[in-house]
Amino acid sequence: MTAVGLENKAVISPEVELLLTCCRTKIDLDQQARILHLLQPSIDWHTLVRLANAHGVQTLLYQSVKSIGADQIPIAVLKDLTVYAQQISIFNTILTRDLLKILDLLQTHDIRALPFKGPVLAASVYGSISLRHFCDLDILVSPQDFAQTIEVLVAEGYQLAYEWNLLDQDLELTLRNSKSEYQLIKDAVSIDLHQTLTVERFLSSQFTFDYLWGNREPVLLSGHTFYSFGSDDLLMYLCIHGSKDCWRKLKWICDLSECIQQTPGRDWLHFLQGAAQMGCERMVLLGLCLTQQVLGTELPDVVRVKIDAHPGCSRLAQDFAQRLFDQENELGRSFTPQKFIRHWQMTETRRDRIACILDIRRPIHGFWLKCLPNVNDRDFLVLPKPLYFLYFLIRPLRLGLKHLNAANP
Repeated sequence: MTAVGLENKAVISPEVELLLTCCRTKIDLDQQARILHLLQPSIDWHTLVRLANAHGVQTLLYQSVKSIGADQIPIAVLKDLTVYAQQISIFNTILTRDLLKILDLLQTHDIRALPFKGPVLAASVYGSISLRHFCDLDILVSPQDFAQTIEVLVAEGYQLAYEWNLLDQDLELTLRNSKSEYQLIKDAVSIDLHQTLTVERFLSSQFTFDYLWGNREPVLLSGHTFYSFGSDDLLMYLCIHGSKDCWRKLKWICDLSECIQQTPGRDWLHFLQGAAQMGCERMVLLGLCLTQQVLGTELPDVVRVKIDAHPGCSRLAQDFAQRLFDQENELGRSFTPQKFIRHWQMTETRRDRIACILDIRRPIHGFWLKCLPNVNDRDFLVLPKPLYFLYFLIRPLRLGLKHLNAANP
């Protein structure tokens, strides 16, 4: 690996270069020398730590600078980084403990479950749950088990993160079961329960639960063995997940780089053929190209040849790399025309492109949900059931009065 792979290194700041060089679990001698060179008194530690925090890589930064140049870190900064790393380690341990309990619980109900991201990713890719910051637990279940899994978790004390409390309870149940994922919370533990791999289903339409379950591999976590994605499926998923969010966080690129290094004997030709069959070749090539551009991750010849044959992936990777540390990056979590265009560029099949267009309905669907009457409207003015249709007129009136009262306490 090179010290930093980001192109146009002359225009990036020392803080960005130091961060990129530190964001890895294995640092060679050249990279160590580069880190020591960058750890100068002139380094802006406030900017460096802010960037690391914004991109979710503060633990990687802490591990690298502490092991290589601890004596060059201001005492106050080192103390803050140490406290942060300790807090992350404790919180990750709590989440890991709860994940193991949840998996045992689901198993007793004969519910097949595949945990991914979070502690599973940290343990299998980084080698330690303390090196990857995560804030929730992601669990994939079969669509046939989705409703039952919610019931089991609610009975265990988890609460639905959001309920519409619609007047039509049957409609609410139908809407809940149709969602790609649902959030449940208990104390400090948040679960994202999935029945599809991504909310944007057109990005992962081939990755059914049964397919992923058929390729599952054992994972050892805190002395317990359970199943998660197979090695190739995990690498493809990381490319899909980063592409879904337009690669706006450095931690997703680090995930991909660490995953590549974790399996040095990977059959890359077989992997690329599998990505093409699963309809995610463009996202895979995009992710691999990006990790090479940003972190200098070494890729085998067969991958580089494939990337060269798809110049559109290289251009898209360069676009994401240039936006990575741009505070005005418009490719955020919300739907934007710029994000839609890039999702369109990533899709490969006609079916997925049609689904990409239809995905524009999601913001409209969200607005429609906000217009549906709920129990608060009924409490505002009690009407007999035959007149429930009037709540569609009462709801905007009630919300208007609510905001008016809030503005004039």
